[in-house]
Amino acid sequence: MYSKLTAKIPYKTLMAIPIVIAVVMLAVIAINGFQMSFDFSGGMSLEIYEKLSDSQINELHNGLNNANLQNLRFSYDGNTVKITTTSKISNAELLSLGQKYIEPIKLNTKNIFAINLNYAISRDAKEKLESRFGNEINITSNDDSTNIIIERRQMSEKEMKEILSDPNYDIDFIGGSYSFKHANANVGGVSPVLGAHLKEEMIWAFIAAVFFITVVIFIAYRIPIPTVAILAAALIDIIFAAGCMSIFGIELNLPTLLALVMLLGYSVDTDILLTTRILNRKTSVNETIDETIKTGLTMTFAAMGSAMTIFIVSNLTTPKIEVLSELSIVILCGLFMDIFSTWLLNTGILKWYVERKTTNVRRKKLFKFSLFHE
Repeated sequence: MYSKLTAKIPYKTLMAIPIVIAVVMLAVIAINGFQMSFDFSGGMSLEIYEKLSDSQINELHNGLNNANLQNLRFSYDGNTVKITTTSKISNAELLSLGQKYIEPIKLNTKNIFAINLNYAISRDAKEKLESRFGNEINITSNDDSTNIIIERRQMSEKEMKEILSDPNYDIDFIGGSYSFKHANANVGGVSPVLGAHLKEEMIWAFIAAVFFITVVIFIAYRIPIPTVAILAAALIDIIFAAGCMSIFGIELNLPTLLALVMLLGYSVDTDILLTTRILNRKTSVNETIDETIKTGLTMTFAAMGSAMTIFIVSNLTTPKIEVLSELSIVILCGLFMDIFSTWLLNTGILKWYVERKTTNVRRKKLFKFSLFHE
């Protein structure tokens, strides 16, 4: 396959293709930039767990746009509305803004347990309840009835009933009625200082990953040129995937960062396969490449098939799994580029290197040990 291709096009010309693509993607990133997750840039988020009508969605979306919120992102998958913004706004203000446009639905960030008893509980039981739940409970009572409302973020109906069944609380569920309403909203945020700190840690973590991979590869081969070729191919995969994120508007967040690190590892894996076989070849360079490319492409297409399956399933699932969908897109883009970076660029560099060394009986190495035998 490679021999037939290089018979028509010089391999040094083929080496330029992934480099040109990488330069184009760098230009795209420079022009479009990245959409940073509010985890890194700081901001607020509001999630609404309700099925809304088209008119409610449109009114909510238009209302938020008119509120002049900075870097507003709005999504709805049929069950959950997700809103993020980098504006300086309090939890209560953002919740109130969301509530304003979806009447008559009332947004609650806590589970609500309401009990109506047809008798008055004792003073001692009331004090124990208030001591147990603090400001999460509101009790109103008169001579012949008691109304209890408890708002708690993380507690199921079953857990609440088990607690209130304690005889010390003087609550008889038979002698009254109760209702339970799940929380249908969640609001929270990340401060700009914390976001900047997380972004800095993310950058250093990625640099550390590249550094340690470089060290391992260099120790394994003890030859600078193959090491540089492997890293160049891997970084081109990352650049292409990052460019796709910029084009498709995919946020740079923890899951997509994980996808980029996964690509780094996968690219190095296929490049090591190629490098090891070429340096330890027993046939001609082109014959070795032709044999290796079959194995390498099989590995790549198998990985792309897995990523495509994740993408399809995450988009067909109700609600749509946005995190897995974006992660699979990033992986697919990187794997696609790996075909060019490994089998055109890395292969070309290695072919040039071994042909330049054909007059030497033995390659010069910087150390006296190797992880790979020749």
